[in-house]
Amino acid sequence: MEGLAKLVNDQLKGDSSLAKLERLPDETINGNLFYHFRAETEFTWQDHYGTVASTTRDQVTVTWEFNKSDIDRKGAEALIAPIMATYEVL
Repeated sequence: MEGLAKLVNDQLKGDSSLAKLERLPDETINGNLFYHFRAETEFTWQDHYGTVASTTRDQVTVTWEFNKSDIDRKGAEALIAPIMATYEVL
């Protein structure tokens, strides 16, 4: 999973539209360890999650993007948290 997180980090750092990027602590969601990056552009909030499926070794990524004109950061977090808590890697 750490290799995937490094790859995504490098890709995000190369995105010149990102005004801010931070890696948040890894999160265990339904028994799977996910990396979590939080980013923003001039117009959007972004959250990037990812893991490697333990049974198939497939890379799994989930990206959330919200328009700043529609929702503030706390509102975006309030939408993401309950949904990600139910996410299952099959």
